[in-house]
Amino acid sequence: MQIKIFCDDLQEGRWFSSLSTYLAHAPLLTVGSRGSNPAFVEKLLRYDRPDIVLVIDNQPKVVIEKTSEVPTGHNIGQRFGRMVNAVEEGVAVAYFLPFKAMKHGRYANVCYVNARLFEAFKKMEEIHKVPVLAIEWPCDDRFELIRDGTEDKLIKQFTEEIFRVNFDYGKVPVISKIHNSMIEEYREQIRETPRYLNPPPSVRIIRTSDFVKSISSKVKEEKLPEAFLSRAETVMYRFDMTPEHCRREDPYTGTQFIYDYIWCRNGPNPRDKFRNLVLMSPLISKQRWLEANPNNPGRKSCVYYVTANMIVLSDGIIICTNSG
Repeated sequence: MQIKIFCDDLQEGRWFSSLSTYLAHAPLLTVGSRGSNPAFVEKLLRYDRPDIVLVIDNQPKVVIEKTSEVPTGHNIGQRFGRMVNAVEEGVAVAYFLPFKAMKHGRYANVCYVNARLFEAFKKMEEIHKVPVLAIEWPCDDRFELIRDGTEDKLIKQFTEEIFRVNFDYGKVPVISKIHNSMIEEYREQIRETPRYLNPPPSVRIIRTSDFVKSISSKVKEEKLPEAFLSRAETVMYRFDMTPEHCRREDPYTGTQFIYDYIWCRNGPNPRDKFRNLVLMSPLISKQRWLEANPNNPGRKSCVYYVTANMIVLSDGIIICTNSG
């Protein structure tokens, strides 16, 4: 068995290699810029660069993400694209993160994970048939993250067990424990914050016929696809970037995937939707948008076009052909 660890940062790679005796002597290889990596790594870089890719005999087996930030507010979407990319390629995901932790600074407070993360993970796992796991980085009773090494206990167990069963995930006992932890946390957050059961203020679900009427003045020579018109409802995700500050991807490119999986997707291909997904940026002209966010595989801005069906701008629309 040939084991390799590809990592975005060597420090994170060393942390991962310390989790299991199976990894102790595996080479650490830095993920390079797009086009400079082996093909089996390149296919995982279409949307973003993952933190860690565990490769066995030149086959990616698990993508690992690690963060000390609680995914709430805008940062919930910042890593999501790279995890979606992994499951689209049949690669399992393990996301090591705090479910709750103290935020320091001027607005110090305890932050709790956004429950929609667990809902999206559940849908991703159901659709793609590979594990999509949120593994908790625990905190103490003052909500400070534990950093004495014991915080790695559960992800260590996961890493050891996947090797023992040769990556047959149905035989990994700890996965059931992780799933139960995710379910329990989701239920707790829903009890505390029931609004997570509904779309956020930036998202509206309307009848497609009403949506088409609302953009009639912006549809010029474009012909709306039959697949788009055939879906009874449309999910509209609005973000109010300004023309001066519209050359950016985070958190919007990742967040669109969360909303896509929760409210639109029903199959592994981005075309497999029961609702349309539309991105709304009403303060920006079509010309300015295309200047700042081209559909260029060499730029992360291409992710705006990979799952949304349409982008609606101040003076026009862009039909995204990747998602049907």
